[in-house]
Amino acid sequence: ACSTSEAKYTKDTPSSKLLYVNEVRQYKNDIRRFYNTVQSSPRPDNQEMDEYFRAAIQPAQALFSTDAALYELFKYTVQYSDDTVAALREHDLSDQALLFQTIAETLK
Repeated sequence: ACSTSEAKYTKDTPSSKLLYVNEVRQYKNDIRRFYNTVQSSPRPDNQEMDEYFRAAIQPAQALFSTDAALYELFKYTVQYSDDTVAALREHDLSDQALLFQTIAETLK
């Protein structure tokens, strides 16, 4: 169904495929037309994209909770604290590893 080539129908073709032959043909034409329209459309500039994303984000900002996001980050930090400390020590960052370990233990 996703192929752009025309399917060859024979007497052995399942009836489920034969049932939607016309719809599939129309669907493929609609998809080609859509992609041609997108390809020929002018590209938006950065300002237009910024305005679009600001408008798209606006309704969700009231739902976003900084405290909830920090809590999720803390859970992740605690879960992988041993690996993180080991990686910091491996890269000769013992002071940062100690600080990270202290914070992670505080969060547990």
